[in-house]
Amino acid sequence: MINFKLPDKEKLERIGKKERLNLFRRYFAASRYDRLLIQKHLIKSAYDGSPISEVRELERSHDQDFFDKVTIVKEYSLLDEFIDAVKEEEQGIQRIIEAYDKRIMNQSLS
Repeated sequence: MINFKLPDKEKLERIGKKERLNLFRRYFAASRYDRLLIQKHLIKSAYDGSPISEVRELERSHDQDFFDKVTIVKEYSLLDEFIDAVKEEEQGIQRIIEAYDKRIMNQSLS
């Protein structure tokens, strides 16, 4: 999994709002990638016998990392900017869900 580190507060303040938004976007891209790795590990467990505890640990670690990032941006007084990136990410995920929904509906009508 990707270990995405946020820069320290001083560097985040120096890089400016636009670059911080891009940094948060990169964080969410890394998070999506990690979720795919978790999904792959889950699916693979069907044939390789991996215990579900391994998948749960990956999920726990991923979720904890998110909550840690929220704590950091709050401490840095950057929560509003992070929330802008969160809302953008949510919209992107919603579009993906809608595309899947549409594909599923088209398949069930065939």
